[in-house]
Amino acid sequence: MDRARARKGRHPFGGRTLRAFYTPGFWRIWAGSMSWYSARWMELFVLQWQVLIMTDSPFQVSLIGFYRMAPLFFFGVVSGVIADRFDRRKVVLFAQVWNGTAAAAIAVLALSDLLALWHLAFLVMALGLGWALDLPSRRSIVYDMMGPRRVVNALALDHLGMDGAKMLGPILGGVLWPVIGLGGCFLVLAAGYGVNFFLYRGLLSAEPRRAASSGPVLGNLAEGLAYVLHHPVILAVLAITVVLNFLGFPYQNLVPVVAKQDLGLGPQLTGTLLATEGLGAVCGSLLVASRREVRHKGRVFIAGSALVLGAVLLFSFSTWPAGSFLLLFIAGAGIAGFATMQSSLILLGASDAMRGRAMGTLILAIGFGPLGAIQIGVLASSFGVARAITMTIGAGLLLFLAILWWNTALWHFGTDSRESPPAPAKAPAA
Repeated sequence: MDRARARKGRHPFGGRTLRAFYTPGFWRIWAGSMSWYSARWMELFVLQWQVLIMTDSPFQVSLIGFYRMAPLFFFGVVSGVIADRFDRRKVVLFAQVWNGTAAAAIAVLALSDLLALWHLAFLVMALGLGWALDLPSRRSIVYDMMGPRRVVNALALDHLGMDGAKMLGPILGGVLWPVIGLGGCFLVLAAGYGVNFFLYRGLLSAEPRRAASSGPVLGNLAEGLAYVLHHPVILAVLAITVVLNFLGFPYQNLVPVVAKQDLGLGPQLTGTLLATEGLGAVCGSLLVASRREVRHKGRVFIAGSALVLGAVLLFSFSTWPAGSFLLLFIAGAGIAGFATMQSSLILLGASDAMRGRAMGTLILAIGFGPLGAIQIGVLASSFGVARAITMTIGAGLLLFLAILWWNTALWHFGTDSRESPPAPAKAPAA
């Protein structure tokens, strides 16, 4: 009876909005994502605030974002091959142990008063490597659990947890950093990764449905890249992802600087400002999850991307704290549409044999973020923080419009709920 209700899209507590939770094991993925991203956003905030206090340098603050995301650029595609070759549950378990160890190392160094900037460079890169390793396998597990018809609802709820974490993490960081310092915060984070490990232990084995060939890794990488280059929808998603991560999202690294220097906020209100973006994302994710079926998937992705770029462009001109809070809330709602559909479009478009590698190329696209962090840090040092955000977001908006003019496949994808995702019959030969 319960399974019949689930098939009809009903849930006794949340109607169709929460129907993914009726699938055994999904709550573990959801809780693990919320814990993982709470740790990520708390970690990012306390590190940025600590470096700002230590150096008073926007460039040094932006380097934290660079260190965190650099492994996504260099190892993203490799992590996709790993997701297609190995038991995905074991991969995400290893990622929790890896990140917990790196967080504990930062805590020990901070509590011993031995922490230097070069320690942060090395250990924050280690945390980024754990993220690069985790994401393709975890998202592929969600698709394997749900199948193509329920994956959008599942990913919207997964992003709901992540968005809640985007509120919780900075608020916790703003409250805890003045009380227990950087070392205490990272002890909390290490414990959080331990909780994640035990959550994921309860998942069933997640061997890929159709493993990648046992040939050379470089051959698998080339095969995955050739596949996405011949898939217009996935290619458009990746191109927009590159633009937003290179030119759109790096502003997040400078929000603490804007809050302290331009808006006159302390650590608690700065954490709340960052959390406002998460609140907007929660509202956006709930809206997507409440839909029985999202038909215009490509258009939701485009609209979310446009909303992010427009709201942040206005944020760069704001000197009014209340207006800044509102604009980041709107940007967060756009991020929900962008991020939910980003993974959904790739998971739906890719074949079973290529799904992990297609997600690996997404990690590569996200990996342009550290280059954006360096760029916006240099611009902020030369022209000021607000003008740097204006310049990068303005360039991102122009490139975004150029991509939409060049590739129209994304606009039409998902307009008919009965259509199958367009995908090549097989991956092109490498």
